[in-house]
Amino acid sequence: MVKVSKDRIVLVLVFALVFLAFQASLSDTVHAQSNFYVASLNQDIDPGAEDFVVSSINDATSAGIHSFILILNTNGGSGSNMENIISAISTYEGAGNTFYTLVAPASAHAFSAGAYIAEASNNITMIPGTLIGSATPIVSGIPTGEENTTLTKDINAFTTYMVALTKHNGRNWNATALMVTKGVSYECGTVTSCTALKEGVIDTVLPANNTQQALTMMRAGDATIHTPGTRSIFLSIISDPNLDSVLFLAGVFAILADLYHPTLIFTVIGGALVALALLGLGVFGAPLVSIILMMIGAIFIFLELKIHHGVAAIAGVIIFIVGFLLIFSLPSSAPAPPGAPSGTFFQATVLTYTVLGLVGGGGVLGSIYLYRVREAMMHRPPSQNPKAIIGKQGRLTSDLSAGATATANIGSEDYSVTGPEDLPRGSQVRVKDVQGLRLVVEKVEA
Repeated sequence: MVKVSKDRIVLVLVFALVFLAFQASLSDTVHAQSNFYVASLNQDIDPGAEDFVVSSINDATSAGIHSFILILNTNGGSGSNMENIISAISTYEGAGNTFYTLVAPASAHAFSAGAYIAEASNNITMIPGTLIGSATPIVSGIPTGEENTTLTKDINAFTTYMVALTKHNGRNWNATALMVTKGVSYECGTVTSCTALKEGVIDTVLPANNTQQALTMMRAGDATIHTPGTRSIFLSIISDPNLDSVLFLAGVFAILADLYHPTLIFTVIGGALVALALLGLGVFGAPLVSIILMMIGAIFIFLELKIHHGVAAIAGVIIFIVGFLLIFSLPSSAPAPPGAPSGTFFQATVLTYTVLGLVGGGGVLGSIYLYRVREAMMHRPPSQNPKAIIGKQGRLTSDLSAGATATANIGSEDYSVTGPEDLPRGSQVRVKDVQGLRLVVEKVEA
């Protein structure tokens, strides 16, 4: 009989477990691998959206997946971010891959910048209850007196851009041109009554009730639906100029308040808020002149420390607001692909003006508050009056040599003292004067 040792049994079991684990992981990988990479974008086109879509396309390319489905529902957004997304789509398609845009679920829409992204796709699929179109750009930075000429040039540039995208994918460019020149939108009410399909601005309409059903019909029902991660969400949040303006001014006032109420905590918090605001404005692609004006506004607010009449702080808030408004009226400094038309689909909204009102009102009230704090501090008596100890009596706790320094307990506290004569420890003394950090004492006669 062959004797099998315990060590051999353990070794065989270990190898068996490793083999089974390897087989299980290999099987899972094979079954989890789909022929489609699916990404869902349900937000405005901003730096976060660009980061998500471009990184998703890169992931699909790295994984060797040749079909990409972008589930799209957007009102539009930044022109430069849109153009960078389209550039990534073009690169993906140029490598022999297929890019699909699925407008879903019901009530979803691909408006403005979203329409250009959709038309850049090899295939546009919609489900009932969705829309596409309204792609007229918001042109900014037009010199005074050249409004009509410049506006016409930019509209023509974006129209040509849309036509080129549409022609490349074999759809009706006459209809998509109207999305830009006239702001036309095309609905897809039902499968049999889909204006977008009839006008040839999309390729397919599916009789699906929801997104998952549409993906199943596209043979991508088993694919994982990727959504924006933490980085993309952070970029979307921090690139909102409305939020950046609040962070910037809140940071400035936090630092300013800390100068009146030294705690260091507010200074750290304020510095972090200003840094986040500047980061967000940079990510958003805010014009350099607007950032400079906002910085000048902050400097004027700090000058309030010297002027002390509230005028500098109020002027600083006004300059800050002007700089903030220029974000929406000057061309973006964000880079865009070569040859792409310049413009945006982002504009000041009711929220923007509400934020401006709060910022302006908060700035003025903050200035008045700091001014009142300073006035109160100037008229407040010192918390400690060094001369108040003169005349108080105490006892030496060490020997005192004439002109030297000793210690004495006066009013239950120990002080450094000096005097004109030698006095032994325990002598009763009285404070005659204060010289710097030392008390001048004399002997109290019994």
